[in-house]
Amino acid sequence: MTRRVAACLLVAGLGAAACGGGGNSSSGAGAAASKGLAAEVASFDLAVGPAARFIVGLLTNDQEFVSYGSVHLRFTYEGRGEKGARSRPGPEATAPFISLPGSPAAGSRPGPAPLPGSVGKGVYGAQVAFDRAGFWKVHVTARLVGEAKPRTATAAFPVRDKHAIPAPGDPALPSENLTVRSPNVPTKALDSRADGAAIPDPELHQTTIARALALHRPAVVVFATPVYCTSRFCGPVTDMVQELARAYADRASFVHVEIWQDFEKQVLTKAAAEWLLRNNDLNEPWVFVIGADGRITARFDNVVTRDEVEPLLRALPVIGPEPAP
Repeated sequence: MTRRVAACLLVAGLGAAACGGGGNSSSGAGAAASKGLAAEVASFDLAVGPAARFIVGLLTNDQEFVSYGSVHLRFTYEGRGEKGARSRPGPEATAPFISLPGSPAAGSRPGPAPLPGSVGKGVYGAQVAFDRAGFWKVHVTARLVGEAKPRTATAAFPVRDKHAIPAPGDPALPSENLTVRSPNVPTKALDSRADGAAIPDPELHQTTIARALALHRPAVVVFATPVYCTSRFCGPVTDMVQELARAYADRASFVHVEIWQDFEKQVLTKAAAEWLLRNNDLNEPWVFVIGADGRITARFDNVVTRDEVEPLLRALPVIGPEPAP
């Protein structure tokens, strides 16, 4: 889910070092337990502006995932950290369950219900607009199956004035990410699962973001490190993008950017650093959808499903596969 870049990271190809200490991630996601429920904000980059995707995970005190169904979200603004700031009411939303790729589909089971991670893992998500920067709280109410009284939980999180990570409407960065044709590059720098063996997702390592932009092709880009991912979401999300690449290669280009060029030496790939490294923080996984005009049309952080991405691809015209370089 979230990574604080604690070691001194050499950004491959940039000749720069970024050093940071421990602590919370740049998302500032907070967790608090209440009445046997804990909420963890899973969004990485929240900012003032139009309604955007807000996701939150729920756990019981005995570490079972609360899954399926929907929950109610109520937001309050807590100020910018000034003394004596009073809570101000904010938006409310109903948040349906978003199932992690590989888990049973969101509508397949009754909920909300506490379940082991092997049965149901995911988050609750809604489109929410924040009108001011500072500290916010989300107050979650969940009516669990078989329980008469609802459970509640609260978590705090920051909202920025502007997004730190490229957002919808922004031009995509023309990164020259590593591909199967990059010289003297270990396979693990393309996909951390390779480790000297065959690359498990070759469809996603044939082109660069820069080339797709130059060809005016729509593109789907996943930033993920399946082996070293702190949330274990990266592998399933990458697999989901690979499935989409096999189905929609005639409508868009598809790219997987591995986070680590050398994990042991803490060397980031240049493309990952360009897109995601901010103030010594790096969050993953991310999926970006880029339009033929070179601008980002959608982005998804942390937990991403095929149901969220596929409609954007279905709406694209058939243009044929990307020509070989």
